[in-house]
Amino acid sequence: MRIPIEWLNEYVKIPKNISVLTDGLTMAGHMLDKIDNTKYGTVIDLELRGNRADCYSILGIAREVSAIFKTPLTHPKTDTLHKTIKKISGLFLKADSNYVKRVMMVKINNVKITKSPDWLKNRLSAYGIEPLNNIVDLTNYVMLETGEPMHAFDADRIGGDVFIRIAKKGEKIITFQNKTIVLTDDDLVWSNNKNILSVAGAIGSKEFSITDNTQNIILEAASYEQANIRRTIYRHNLLTDAGIRHEKKLDPTLVEEGIRRYLYLIKNEGWGEMGGELFDFYPSPITSKRITLYYDYINRLSGFEIDKKISVDVLRRLNMKIVGNTKDSIQVIPPSYRTDIESKEDLVEEILRIVGYDKIPNNVLSLEIPPDKMPEYIEQERSVKNILISLGFEEVISIPFTAPKYQPLNSSLSQRTNPVIVANRPSPEIEEMRMNMLPSLVEPMQKTINEHGEISKLFEVGKIYSQKSEKYTEYRAAGILYWEKDGMSYRKFKGKLEAFFTILNIADVKYEESECQILTEPFKILLENDIVGIGGNYKGAYFAEIYLDNLLGKSRITKVNLWPKHPPQIEDMTIKIPRGVMAGEVMQKIKSSSTLVSEVELKDTYNISYTFRISYQHPEKTLTNKEVEKARNSISIKLKNDLNLTLDA
Repeated sequence: MRIPIEWLNEYVKIPKNISVLTDGLTMAGHMLDKIDNTKYGTVIDLELRGNRADCYSILGIAREVSAIFKTPLTHPKTDTLHKTIKKISGLFLKADSNYVKRVMMVKINNVKITKSPDWLKNRLSAYGIEPLNNIVDLTNYVMLETGEPMHAFDADRIGGDVFIRIAKKGEKIITFQNKTIVLTDDDLVWSNNKNILSVAGAIGSKEFSITDNTQNIILEAASYEQANIRRTIYRHNLLTDAGIRHEKKLDPTLVEEGIRRYLYLIKNEGWGEMGGELFDFYPSPITSKRITLYYDYINRLSGFEIDKKISVDVLRRLNMKIVGNTKDSIQVIPPSYRTDIESKEDLVEEILRIVGYDKIPNNVLSLEIPPDKMPEYIEQERSVKNILISLGFEEVISIPFTAPKYQPLNSSLSQRTNPVIVANRPSPEIEEMRMNMLPSLVEPMQKTINEHGEISKLFEVGKIYSQKSEKYTEYRAAGILYWEKDGMSYRKFKGKLEAFFTILNIADVKYEESECQILTEPFKILLENDIVGIGGNYKGAYFAEIYLDNLLGKSRITKVNLWPKHPPQIEDMTIKIPRGVMAGEVMQKIKSSSTLVSEVELKDTYNISYTFRISYQHPEKTLTNKEVEKARNSISIKLKNDLNLTLDA
């Protein structure tokens, strides 16, 4: 947020030294990004927290400066003459209260369209907005000053009723920048009986914009359901100054403050005449939050004692109302524009940031430092990942949502009941939580095939979700997807799975045929009669999903070292394995035959011949050929003695 110092100084007296000002703001949570010295004066650029919607304005920062430096605040003048009404003459408005918290409109007649005066142009330019004309510039000015976005339409072009509604899929709008936007059925719009007037909270239509020929305008200011606006502006790349503010949790009372400020300025400049009273659609007025805050809680959460008078003084400087004050506690009502304050913890944070986080004493721990122990489930998942990486797979990390096109894939593979539908979808490509891991692996697999073309070996460890009645459940799972250009076989993929279970020290895993509409050659993985996984062929790639919650209680996990210091020596070894002997068991025997065997991977199969790729490695040195030969002999002896197997010549 760019703050022109000359503009800020109109509302609050600031320190002469800019560094004192910016240091104070930084310590209070508004980090300085940079200071620009422009031809319009000094401008400070602040990094604001997303939950502080009230600070996305000059007045909001002025309030912060006033609280930090204990200086009085001057409020800008606003219109006080006109009343609010429920209907505007000659215009009917219908708004969807599911998406519109509040909207105010007023008609202004006989407007004078001209270039903006220097004071207005300079302040917009200092912020970074290019001046257009006085009527439009004034909407931007009030938005920057108060934080309330607003929009002006050419009233004579609207020609009748106005609706704030959800767009129909495929409707289009041409913006004043000549950009065509194809709308979805998740976009909120303003429209008349025929055309789209604007994308709510983001950008207006060229057809209804202010021109040199405009005589009468409709001015609107609104507060919307923020999640809907956020989805729209990111979906259509409409990151306008208005959109950025509307995606925050704006105060509905700010709507009236902004529109009355505009009316005062346009009247003061002589640019138009009021065409009636203020129309106000406000279906569910907000109520004040009352929070009880105990003094001993302030001290406990802060870690040191803060004088009661100081706490009360700070809250009052932040425009909090103290409506009850006893020796033990206070009753606090935050101002409506502080939409981020919901709890007593928030109030303690406010006290601390103004008192100063640097005042928190730096005490030495009186107890022993607790051991740095990772939760068991994280250790388990990390070990599973390491094993799969050691078997040659690459990890995928994705968000646990699925697009509508994967809905059949999502539901057909699941052993659960119903999907969890995503509310407040961040994108139309997101519809439900994944019920299995395959949808999250399909596109990454296609990408690796396009990039490399020979082989794709992917896995992801994460959560899958389901819903039964009103109950939501999540499960841990590992998804594995394996594709090779020359074709994959069930036996080769099964060898990988056997190796996985062997390294986990799990024996007696069984594979049984199952039924699945999506997969060919479908199978289920059983351990002690429990289903611990499923799998099959998906369009030429083999997929398996391991249910970690069912599996991990039955294993002793071995950690895998993935980043040795010295390079391995690698060779391929072919062994004839008769039916009845599992490839995974052979791999385990090879691995346990010598401490120098760091990795064993099944590379190929032909009839009963299995080719394994073996890596020899020492943690402290590079191996010699004699040391590798000795390890190879150990493998041969181990296989002969334990499984009666011999190496191919």
